[in-house]
Amino acid sequence: MVSPLDRSISEALGQRAEVESLRQLDSQFGQGLTVAVLGGYRSVTANLVWLSKNRNWEKRDFAGTFAKIGLVTSIDPRPQIFWLNGTRIIANDMPAWVVGDRNTNQLASSEVGREIARQYARRALAFLEKSRTHHSDNPEIYLEEAMIYWLKLGNLEQAAERVLRATQATNPPYHAFRIYGEMLTRMGRNSEALDFLERHYETLPDDSVEAMKNVVGERIRSLRRGLKAARDDDA
Repeated sequence: MVSPLDRSISEALGQRAEVESLRQLDSQFGQGLTVAVLGGYRSVTANLVWLSKNRNWEKRDFAGTFAKIGLVTSIDPRPQIFWLNGTRIIANDMPAWVVGDRNTNQLASSEVGREIARQYARRALAFLEKSRTHHSDNPEIYLEEAMIYWLKLGNLEQAAERVLRATQATNPPYHAFRIYGEMLTRMGRNSEALDFLERHYETLPDDSVEAMKNVVGERIRSLRRGLKAARDDDA
């Protein structure tokens, strides 16, 4: 069912190992696959294209994988899983494809490898930015961005800003608050972390496993002890 699509992508992009711009993919594929044309088949079509993308992924086909990730989110941008998994493929898998399985350590140990990782991290963020129109208040999107800023680009401040926005979104997950508190302490902002977690603790239900109220409480006590010790040392 998707083989004509495979041919059109191959003809448009050839066998190049790179795609210069995700915007180019939108202009080539997104315009012709409108909701008006697909109607109620939009979700089905998107899922078929996503399944077809797995073949490109298995072959480590950069062009085909990029194209289908972009195409799926153009056909049906509503499911967050397309955005999140597409982002992870770009940020995590593609750098490993560049250096090869035996050299993945270079992505952290050499400057050339780190630059490759940063390049694909920036591409992943650019792709995820395109989800804003449909997921402007989705905390999972902000958290995904945060992990890229933190783990791939080493930018803890930008990561913390994204996690904070996740905590302010609709129905934020409990772990977003714990992550933000931890990020504040890593940046040396312990007093701010304590205030933030104390406010969060007051909102937590007692009977929720996910809330991990006891863990938050212990973190608060630890921060209080640390701040008290620092004040005593200053005195």
